[in-house]
Amino acid sequence: MTTKLAVLVGSPRSASIHRRLADVAAGLAPEGTEVEIVDYLDTLPFYNEDQDIEPAPEAVQRLRTQLGEADAALLLSPANNGTLSAVLKNAIDWASRPYGQSSLSGKPVAVSSAAHNTSTVVEHTHLAVTIAGGLPLADASATFALAELDGVDLSTHQPVGTALQATVDALVHAAAAATAAA
Repeated sequence: MTTKLAVLVGSPRSASIHRRLADVAAGLAPEGTEVEIVDYLDTLPFYNEDQDIEPAPEAVQRLRTQLGEADAALLLSPANNGTLSAVLKNAIDWASRPYGQSSLSGKPVAVSSAAHNTSTVVEHTHLAVTIAGGLPLADASATFALAELDGVDLSTHQPVGTALQATVDALVHAAAAATAAA
């Protein structure tokens, strides 16, 4: 059985460390895991209930479909003013709608962040995901101090690989357990 993992990149910056972390995480996925990197969050319109009609904007439909088909999600976010990025929060808002039909509902979710202070990013992301119906994995957050990653090749940096491997493995395990319980 294939496990589908959606990896949402919460930084649209062209040189984003979070996009590179997504690539590393994808490369660490165990056999039988299909990884889909979602790196277009900046193309989603700002959530507005007036625009949340059928058909939803194309980028919103794509996001909802990708998350709906995923068994689990890894959310990668920088710290913007001490919290999750606006593009990631906006994606969670769109994914949580229409009311009662969240594409995150019942899915294991983990957070990864590289920032000066990652604790509030993880805490606030977990809160938004919980309200959206997702199941945050409290002990599966791969967080990194930006200063420790300066000039580092993320694809070969053992602390990054170890933390992301544990996070991806926890997500795949949680997804399998959720599928077995269903």
